[in-house]
Amino acid sequence: MKSPTAFALSLFALFFFACGNDNPPEGNYAQVPENEQAAPAGDPMSDLRSRAISEDDIYGRVSQSLVPLQEEYRNANGKLPGVGKVTIFVDEHLTMLIKNEVDGNVFETKVNLKNLQSDGKGMRLVPDLSPGEFPGLRIFTVNNEPLVETYKNGELISTDDYLEIFLPARENIERITPVMVQTIKIAHGEI
Repeated sequence: MKSPTAFALSLFALFFFACGNDNPPEGNYAQVPENEQAAPAGDPMSDLRSRAISEDDIYGRVSQSLVPLQEEYRNANGKLPGVGKVTIFVDEHLTMLIKNEVDGNVFETKVNLKNLQSDGKGMRLVPDLSPGEFPGLRIFTVNNEPLVETYKNGELISTDDYLEIFLPARENIERITPVMVQTIKIAHGEI
């Protein structure tokens, strides 16, 4: 039997090469999981219990809460100018990284979820009033500090006091608004 060290190195190499280009350039980020379609099972309660996330697992709850946002971004690819392949990552400190690969460029928006306002006053809907505009959600930082960083191809291009999310239709924004409220409240330890 092989040594545990060789097994661990093999497992690491497999994980490293399997992840490919979806990894962010730095930090200990993990990609937000895809939504799993539940297979029909004999006992729905057993299936639900087996997939439940512990109340103490803040990182797991935040990561799972962001699944609908990841889905909406995946569906927005090609429907919204400036949105390509979008991947959402979260690290153990609850820093969210939104990576947007479009037109040969990589845009990354980075913010710690604990730095976003968790009350309703810290969020605004961005209406799509004119042709060519798209609906969005703007979430302000705590104390309106410039804590949202945007990078283009690895270079910092702006710091803002809000996070903006734009999607193709109002229904998409209506779906992710409660998702973001929940995610931010989990990060703040409020729920």
